[in-house]
Amino acid sequence: MSLAPSQSAAMKPSKGKLPISVVTVIVCSFAFIALLYTDTSRSLFKLKSCPRRSPVEKSKDRAAEDNLKNFQMDDRFEFDPEECTVNTGKWMFNKTFKPLYTDRSCPYLDKQVSCVKNGRRDTDYRRWEWQPDDCTLPRFNPELALKKLRGKRLLFVGDSLQRGQWQSFVCLVEWIIPEDKKSMKQGHSHSVFRAKEYDATIEFYWAPFLIESNTDDHIIVDTKKRILKVDSIDKHAKHWGGVDFLVFNTYVWWMSGLRLKTLWGSFANGEEGYEELDTPVAYKIEVKTGTTQKGSSASMKRNRY
Repeated sequence: MSLAPSQSAAMKPSKGKLPISVVTVIVCSFAFIALLYTDTSRSLFKLKSCPRRSPVEKSKDRAAEDNLKNFQMDDRFEFDPEECTVNTGKWMFNKTFKPLYTDRSCPYLDKQVSCVKNGRRDTDYRRWEWQPDDCTLPRFNPELALKKLRGKRLLFVGDSLQRGQWQSFVCLVEWIIPEDKKSMKQGHSHSVFRAKEYDATIEFYWAPFLIESNTDDHIIVDTKKRILKVDSIDKHAKHWGGVDFLVFNTYVWWMSGLRLKTLWGSFANGEEGYEELDTPVAYKIEVKTGTTQKGSSASMKRNRY
């Protein structure tokens, strides 16, 4: 009987201490929560980033954009010289555009416009093409151009910019002509490329202001010293009598200042006889002189401009 109280006392937990079973449950619970947190955090930090678009997908999208642009351009009609306004449009970069010549393939370009020979490395400047707003321009056809020039003379008249245009046109057609059926005669003021098989000539005549001036033969760099004989074009016009097609340009007019020294009569009068005019006014007089005097010559009546 004396042992019973002692046994029951031994089975009672000490005051202030948790039973072992309770401690075990708490420890296991914390371990489970810690494990769950660790797995969750790993899955969060190992989230895969959005996959990058493959080059194939990019190229497809780009092709789709190009197709859309082409579709949007479909409303332009085929080129018709009577309907198409070619001077209204924009320059467009076309990486697929292949030029018909380079300064290495054409022997007739001046050194100052031979970009590749002068060390230029990029070629993107060759891939711009003019696109009118309301029509599509056909690719230049050198054979067709020569056929249209058969038995005719085409003359470019003007300054250094016009000379570059002349050289460019020659380069566009000369490469399809055999060496023994073409020739080039370079002169001080008048140069002639001849396509013998077509009996055609593509010519250039140096006349920077079209009318006579004191900077025709020996270029006067100082624009303030230039004098234009606005009432006379005969000095130059006699060289393009009988030409079938005339191509003029007026670049140097607008690079000579707001006012120009103009002269009526002879240069023998010296600088005493000149009068300063606004450039547009002087140009208007020059145009009137040119149209009046070229129309009075029988050899120029069949010219086209």
